Amino acid sequence: MMSLGITMTEMMPYLNYFFFLWWLLAGWGAVWLYRRLTGMQLSVSAGARLGFLTGLFTFLGMALLFALLMASGAGRDAINQQMLKDPRTAEVVNNPTMLGSVLIMVFLMIFTMVAGICAAGGALGARFGAQEPKA
Repeated sequence: MMSLGITMTEMMPYLNYFFFLWWLLAGWGAVWLYRRLTGMQLSVSAGARLGFLTGLFTFLGMALLFALLMASGAGRDAINQQMLKDPRTAEVVNNPTMLGSVLIMVFLMIFTMVAGICAAGGALGARFGAQEPKA
């Protein structure tokens, strides 16, 4: 649920500038939601794993949105405008090997950032989240 909420937040203008904060809060929120639904406490490593899963699903949602954008005319228009501005972009787009290499590197970088920051948020949520009062 947190990854869906974060993906929607990232699509909103001006709110998407704070994507690092949203990713951190997604991991934290996943731990909070898990505690709320199950009543169980999580260790820091379990919180990091839950945050990583949130980051994985967030990345998959972002990749799906990117694929839909590229399949639509708007994505192609943006690439064509960039090719007119910088001839090196046309060189990369017209060479399938370079294009594939660049896309794989970009996706790996984005996945690492999203999953890592969400995992950090999950670990922080497990460590510093609201503790239940002990009776």
